Order: sequence, then C-alpha cells, then structure tokens
Amino acid sequence: MAQNQIDMTATEIGFLWSTYQAESLNHCLLTYFDHIVEDPEIKELNKRNWDSCKKNRAWLNELFEEDGFPVPESFNESDVNPSAARLYTDPFILYFQWFIGKGKLDVSSLAINTIARDDIFSFYENCVSQATQLLNDARKLLLSKGLWIRAPYIPMPQAVSYVKKESFLNGWIGEERPIAGIEIASIFYNLMTNSLGQALMTSFIQVSKKGEVHNKFVRGREIAAKHVDVLSAALKKENLSVPNTWNTGITASTEPPFSEKLMLNMVSFLNSQGLANYGTAVSLSMKRDIGLDFTRLAAEVANFTQDSTKLLIKKGWMETPPLAPKRE
Repeated sequence: MAQNQIDMTATEIGFLWSTYQAESLNHCLLTYFDHIVEDPEIKELNKRNWDSCKKNRAWLNELFEEDGFPVPESFNESDVNPSAARLYTDPFILYFQWFIGKGKLDVSSLAINTIARDDIFSFYENCVSQATQLLNDARKLLLSKGLWIRAPYIPMPQAVSYVKKESFLNGWIGEERPIAGIEIASIFYNLMTNSLGQALMTSFIQVSKKGEVHNKFVRGREIAAKHVDVLSAALKKENLSVPNTWNTGITASTEPPFSEKLMLNMVSFLNSQGLANYGTAVSLSMKRDIGLDFTRLAAEVANFTQDSTKLLIKKGWMETPPLAPKRE
C-alpha cells in the first residue's frame, strides 16, 4: 500500500466498498459450506475460496484503516450459524463455487478498468486471477463428477459468408433466420444463473419465518422460475435441446443457517448480477424478438430489485454506500 498518500477516486471508493460487502457475505456462505460439505475435493475447493475471501477482507481492512475509510459493518458472525443442519447438498455447494467465481470476475474486471492507484489496481488484478482460477477449478471438478451442464450444439460453419438482407434482424414476422451461437450462449448462461437463483430462493423460503421477507423470497422464486420457462421456450422454438438446470441440491432442513438480513441482501446481489447479465445479453442479441425478451426480463428484475431495496431500507438492513457531497 505504498500509494496511500494519493486520495482515492470516486470509482475506487465505490468499488472497494462494494467488494467489501460482497466478500463479507461470501465469507458467511463459505463458512457454513465448510461445516456441511462432505466430499473432500469440494471441501478443498471451498476452503481455497474461503481463504482467498479472508485474505481479501484483511487487505481491505488494512487499506481502509490507513486511508481513514470507515470499515463497513457488512456481515459478521451474527449473520451465520455454522452448526445449523445441512441445507445444501455437495453438488449445490460446488455449483455455488462457480457462481461466486463468475460474480467476482464480473465485478473485478469492471473495476480494474477505472482504477488509478497502483495498490488498488494490484488488488483487483489479483481478484481477477483468483476468480479465473476458481472458475477453472470449479469447471474441472464439475466435469470430473459428471455435473457440468453443456450448452446446446449447433453445426460447425462450412464457409465464410456475409449477411445480405435486413431480414437477418427479424424476429416476429417475415423471413426469420436461425438463432446465432452467441444468442444461444446468452440464453444458456441466463438459464443457468436463473435456475441456481431459483434453488437458492427455495432454500431461503424453507428456512425463513412467514412475513414480508419470506414473501419476497417467494416472489423471487416465481420470477426465476418464469425466466427459466421463457428462456427454455426460446431454445425450444429453435428445435434446440433444453439443458438440465442447476435447480437442485436443497435438503428438507428448516433450520436457518443465515440471518434474514443476509438472505435479503443476497437477493439484492443476485438482482444486480441478473440485471448486468441481461444487459450484456441485449447487447449481443441481433434478433429483435430475443432482444425484446431479454429487455422484458430485465425490466421485471429491475422492478423486483426496487421492491427488495425498499424492504431492506424499511428493515434497517441496508448500509449507505459512499456518496458524493450534497451541494446547493
């Protein structure tokens, strides 16, 4: 941290604060997973992820103290009960390692584009490396255990060709082209993340008390299930196989391993990632009907995000992020 005499920029403050929140939440999840996972290979992967998380939090704490940055309260031991009964199976825990890796890679690669200070740039450079390694390790382990779900196949192109008609963009009427590989990739990716979110919401419903927070989890599961159906239908329309989803791995336990504060904040994190995923999907979709589907799904997530945020504020569970000064 040789450059702490240089003031942080707004982007550096914003990303560091958000990263601390995410790492604190992940630390709670991984702590619980460490207590319940049985497969030694998955346990080892979870521990490596857990150790990286702890190191990142320690580095951030030191940086915040040196720069006079108030350390966020975030999440701590009161938000996790490691001794709670087993709520997730080993395959779910392995899938979630992949999910954490892809979330860390998304945020870190975005942050690194706007970082000026050497010490903070190096931190996010390391985060990108950690995330890439985690994704690779999780992928290999999922493959070795027969759990990796592959995207649909299409024929290999036989020659180079160029688009000759604007009907290439059609999606509802007139001449329609087959779906493009990059569009299939967007559908498949969002299908997988929604199915994992659906499973997570099911677990939160199972262990939460009846009330506003519980009802929010129910609504979240309904939205995820609907999105899985819409995305599956888009593949069926093209006579492509619909892959199995990751909506598995929840036991019958009703003992909550996490606080409702943590679970509702987790929903907020999922919503943010979902919106980013759909935004990317829209930018990659050239067929009008597919682009519109992603836009509609994103709007539904945005509405749910606003409702969830209102509930977090009502419950007093949402920390204020760093803000610009209020000027007349």
